[in-house]
Formats: sequence, structure tokens, C-alpha cells
Amino acid sequence: MDFRGRLKFLRENVIALLVVAILIGVATGALAVGFRYLLLWATLFCWKNPFDLVGTAGRMPWYLVLGMPVLGGLLVGPIVAFLAPETRGAGVPEVIDAVVTKEGRIRHRTTICKLISTVISIGSGASVGREGPIVHMGSSVGSSIAQATGLSAEWRRVFLASGAAAGIAATFNAPMAGMLFAAEIILVDFQVSYLSHIAVSAVSATVISHHFLGSLPALNIPFFMLNSYWEIPLYCLLGVLAGFVSIGFIKTISRVENGFDRLRVPIVLRPALGGFGVGLIAIQFPHVLGVGYQSINQVLTAEMALGVMAAVLLLKLVASSLCVGAGFSGGIFAPSLVLGALAGGLFGAGAHYLAPEIAGHFPAYGLVGMGAVVAGTTMAPITAIFTIFELTYNFEIILPLMTSCIASLVIVQKFYGYSVYETKLLKKGIKIVRGHDVNLLRSMAVGEYMEGDFESIRTDTRLGDLLVMAQDSHYPHFVVLDERERLVGMLSMRDLKDFLADMGDLVQLVVASDIMTQEVYCLTPADNLETAFEVFEGKQISTLPVISADGSKKVLGILKKSNLLLAYNQKILKSDVLTP
Repeated sequence: MDFRGRLKFLRENVIALLVVAILIGVATGALAVGFRYLLLWATLFCWKNPFDLVGTAGRMPWYLVLGMPVLGGLLVGPIVAFLAPETRGAGVPEVIDAVVTKEGRIRHRTTICKLISTVISIGSGASVGREGPIVHMGSSVGSSIAQATGLSAEWRRVFLASGAAAGIAATFNAPMAGMLFAAEIILVDFQVSYLSHIAVSAVSATVISHHFLGSLPALNIPFFMLNSYWEIPLYCLLGVLAGFVSIGFIKTISRVENGFDRLRVPIVLRPALGGFGVGLIAIQFPHVLGVGYQSINQVLTAEMALGVMAAVLLLKLVASSLCVGAGFSGGIFAPSLVLGALAGGLFGAGAHYLAPEIAGHFPAYGLVGMGAVVAGTTMAPITAIFTIFELTYNFEIILPLMTSCIASLVIVQKFYGYSVYETKLLKKGIKIVRGHDVNLLRSMAVGEYMEGDFESIRTDTRLGDLLVMAQDSHYPHFVVLDERERLVGMLSMRDLKDFLADMGDLVQLVVASDIMTQEVYCLTPADNLETAFEVFEGKQISTLPVISADGSKKVLGILKKSNLLLAYNQKILKSDVLTP
């Protein structure tokens, strides 16, 4: 069997596709294990004791605590500025972007660049998480394997999501959470038929992680017990608080990014400036350094004082926002868990003080608060619920967890409306709409479907000549150009009909510029068909001019609504034929 035959066999064989999913899970699991060891060594090199970052940093000279994140930022800056700009920040928005606009394609270099930049970021003390980067790396592995085997765009998206699921599963030892993360966040048009492939990848990655790292959860989880059903309203209030914490976190990240943009700070220097801010905070509060799991464990084991808890909650939010907004490579999942534990611990302490006969001790509220803030920042409550459940394997936590996560989600939806990932994508002009139709349209560029053959007229073309041209032409629209061949308007049959009843002397007096439509909606070849479809539907027009993107207003072609619908139907048919 030749190479083409092997590819065809792979695309048409369900078992072969499951084998590919297993391969992605194993590769991502091995990558996650190696990533964990690299982080351990990098943190050991920078801070001497990776298991007690707070205590170690507290004993170090202040200038080292200040300088270490700055040094990390100086090393990360060139990577995110020149080698792989997509490795900035969490990486999850870039994965969603690849699903929505790039047909599941991620550059092969992303894996190694993301690995190096994240190890440097977290190792030097940046206040970011490791979950987002491993999702990005796992997605890159899945996309690369799908591209190498010549699979269709639909399967590239599925295996990209499989890599994302494997990354979360290997990080938390939580295969269900990984599978749901891919379905709820990564895939914008999830189909149940693909769930088996995503699940197989998540399970495979978890097996690899168990083998090398053990099957214990990543955190010191306390035993959870619901004192009474009267606690459920308290957990609902905790969810409300978590929702507002989530909004504050999302908005602070966005404001930091906007601040750097307004000040026109070079991208290569932004991580160093963010590291300087984190270092300043860490001199007095080293709790903000690194992933932050040590702070979570101190809350869950009731070892952190309430005053320190309140201070770290505020400062961790600022530090993580500085790092993510400045472009350090790292995620927001772990910072969200830290903020949730701290906010839940403070709320639980207050509730226990006011109603000790109803409310339990604050570690239980800290545990539920972790899921609530994750649900708010990601707007993925199912993923948040299963992440915490798989850390506890205690069914008694389900009701409080569901209550808090849904309450947090409702608050974010009501008072903000977007997840932290969607907020970043909106800045790039990408609005996430769940649906197969939109996903296909976004992957289709205007330049591929426009017509280069069109009829144009000049602004001084007389009405009589226009009527003759309209009678002989099969085009319903004329592109109106000035003397420099620039687009100045469009003229349609509708514009001409008012002059047909009584022309008289108007035939010689009226010219095209008198009756043309001057406010013309234009496209560029790089625009996608979703943008074109929104204009067609919103303005009730049938033809749009396509102009060059250099600002010269040179007309390159036209796009007809009928051509768009035909192209979409052909894409649907092709997708159905290629999908096994």
C-alpha cells in the first residue's frame, strides 16, 4: 500500500482514527510529564526549593526576589516577540482561534517555543499557571499529527481538541475534566460522535501521568462534608462573590494589556516590566510567585491567617494580571483556582463566624470557591465542577459545587458577558459563536470566492449611457470609479428605476455620481465569509466590492451573495464526504 493508500485507509477506518487519538494522548502525557520535571528543575535553579517557594523567597535578599522575575521576562520577551507570538499568555485563546479560523492548524514550532517560554516564566516566579500552556502544547501535538497524516479540517479540529483534553487530564489526573474542557471550551461546534476520540486521548494521557507522577491529586484536598442543606444558600452567595472576583480578574488582565498598548511598550520588553511589578509585590508577599498551589494548600489545610488571605487575594489578582497582560507564557486556570480558594476561605470564615451552627469551616468553602472562580473566568461550569470533583471524589460536594459554579456563571453573564478567553479573542476581532455553520464560514476567505470579472463605470458616465449598459449587462450592480481608478460608490438597478418613468433632458444632465450609492460596504480578500454574510444579511444587498487592503481603494473583484451560498453548500457537502 503506497502513501496515498495509507492516508485513505486512515481517514476511512474508525479504529485507525482511535489509534491516532491514543497516540496523541500518549505523546501529550509524556510531554506533560517532561514539562513538570522541567518546571521543577527551573524552579529549583531559580529559588533553590521548589516545594516551599513562599518560605524560600522570604529568606532571600530582596534584590534577588525582585530581579528573578525581571530576568525571566527578559528571556521570554524575544521568544514571544519574534519566534512565536502565539505563545504569549495562556495559549487557550490561540487554540480556539486555530479551531475557528485556521481549520485546526497550529504551527509545529509552537510546542517547543511554548515549552521553553513557559518553563522560563514559571521557573522565574511569574504568577501564571501551567495548565493553559500544556493545553496549548497538547493541541499543537494533536494538530501536528493530524496534519502529518493528511486528515481533513474537521478531524484536525477534533485531534487538536483531543490534545487539549489530554493536557488537562495529565495535569490534574482528571480525564473527565480534560474531556469536558475540550468539549465545552475548545470545540465551538461539538458533536457527540467525536467524544470517544477525545476521551481516549484523555485516558491515555492520564495513564502516562499516573505511571510517572503517581495517581494522587495535585493538591492537598481536605475531606468535604455538607453540614446541612441550609448551607446551600451560603454556597450560592459564595458563587455570587466568585462571579465578581472573576469579572475583576478578567477586566484587570484586559486593562493591563490595553495599558501596554496605549503606552506603545515594545512587546519584547513587556514581560520584563510585568516581572518587575511581580517582584516588587513578592518582596513582602512571596505568595504571589509561581503557580500558587502552595497558597491553595495553606487555605485548604487552614494554615493561612485571614489577614494574609485577604492581602494575597488582592495581590495575587494584580500579579497574575500583570504577568498575563504583559505576555508571560502561562495560563489563568491555576491563578483562578488560587483566587477561588482565597475568596472562598474568606467567605467561609465570615459565614462560620456569623452562623457557626450552619456553616462549616472555611477550607470547605475554599475548595468550592476554586471551582466557582474557574467557572466564572472560563464560563465553563461543567469543566469546573468535574475538575474539583475529580480532585475530591466526594459526591457530597456536588450540590454546593453546582450551586456556586452556576451562580458565578450567571453573575459573569449578567454583568460582563464574556470569558477571559473570549475577551482576548474579541480584541483580535474574533467573536465566538457556537455553531458548525459559522465555523465553516470563518474558515473561508473572501479572496478565494470573489469574481475578478466585473463591470465598472466612471463618475461622469451619463444616464443615457447607463441605461444602455444596464440593458446589455447581466450584472445587477456597477462599480463606480473616479479618474484614479478608486472606488467611490456602487450603482444598482434600484438606483436607476426612479428615472425610467420620465427621463426627458435628464438623459444628458444626470451622471453616475448623482445617483450612485456613496456609502459602500467593502470587503478585502483576507476577510472571511462570515463577515460577508453578516453584511449581506444586515444590509439586504446582493453584491459587495472587494478592495485591496493597502488603503488605495483599488477594486480587485466583487463577491455575490449567491456565490457565497453556493460556496458554503459545496463546503458542507465536501465536509460530509470527507468525514469518516
